[in-house]
Amino acid sequence: MLDDLLAPATLPFQELEQAVWKKDLCAGCRGCIAVCPANSLAYDAKAARPYQITPCIDCRACLEACPRANMEKLPSDVLGPYIEMKSAKAKAANGRYQNGGAVTALLKAALQEELVDCAVVMGMDRWDHNAYPLVIKDVEGLERAAGSKYTSNGILEAMKGVIRDESARSVALVGTPCAVQAIGLMRKSSNEYAERLARKVRFLIGLFCFESFDGTLIMEISRRLGVPPWRIAGMNAGRGKLAVTFRNGETKALPLSGLKSLVRPGCFRCDDFTARLADVSVGSVGSLQGSSAVIVRTPEGAGLFEIAMESGLIEETGGVDVAEIEKVGRLKLNKNGFLQ
Repeated sequence: MLDDLLAPATLPFQELEQAVWKKDLCAGCRGCIAVCPANSLAYDAKAARPYQITPCIDCRACLEACPRANMEKLPSDVLGPYIEMKSAKAKAANGRYQNGGAVTALLKAALQEELVDCAVVMGMDRWDHNAYPLVIKDVEGLERAAGSKYTSNGILEAMKGVIRDESARSVALVGTPCAVQAIGLMRKSSNEYAERLARKVRFLIGLFCFESFDGTLIMEISRRLGVPPWRIAGMNAGRGKLAVTFRNGETKALPLSGLKSLVRPGCFRCDDFTARLADVSVGSVGSLQGSSAVIVRTPEGAGLFEIAMESGLIEETGGVDVAEIEKVGRLKLNKNGFLQ
């Protein structure tokens, strides 16, 4: 009994280390890193998990934000809550747009109408195609950052700077389901540090995601297709293939099954395909060709979409094949062992 009383308490990051990180369950969303007020954690890209760099202050914010440590608090159905669904695309054109550019159109509306001070998205180095989080305050920056990135979901790390930036009172953030889950948990949390970060996110835009890849994806694609990374203009995953488009307009496809070894370990424990805790979720599955399926989930998401429509930035292109979205969502659940 005395030994138990004298034993050192387990710190929050140690709880995460034992329950999540060492079991290869980490989503890689960096929610724990973003929310930590003491800057105690950093991310090890090679190990695909965070690690401690400075002393923990035992605030438990990291535990509150971790999707893998709080799965029982998250929705479990494929679609999640929503108000309406529609196919939509941006009215403007950009060769970098993915599936019609609906996400960029929504972000443009948020910035142009001064609904947010900045947008937090994933940028990309066009030379080596490494992705990185980017804070954008102008429409031109949004156009340059358009297009899907498949090699990093570390968007939340950028929120550390946003929290310190007093000029960034509210932001629109775009993330994969794990990042959306982390923000969703912070929105529900009573932890002061989680609340402080969540208050900054006015619009949370989620992306449909079956899985993401580690940083070696681009070099492996380059090796298999025999081209340097800078010749790649864009990539699009869907229907079991990764379509790679080159700068000259040529497109080649690789089977996604052949890239399984490059999938992040934590992706195999994800049960969320449609980013269920977002204000608006966007993806290609279930949409018309050249458009995106848009799932409007909250009043905030509905307001943003309506403003984008009124501003002439986005247009509806038809309905959504809900059954197709549910089918792919169940495939993910089955693949990751959530369906028996």
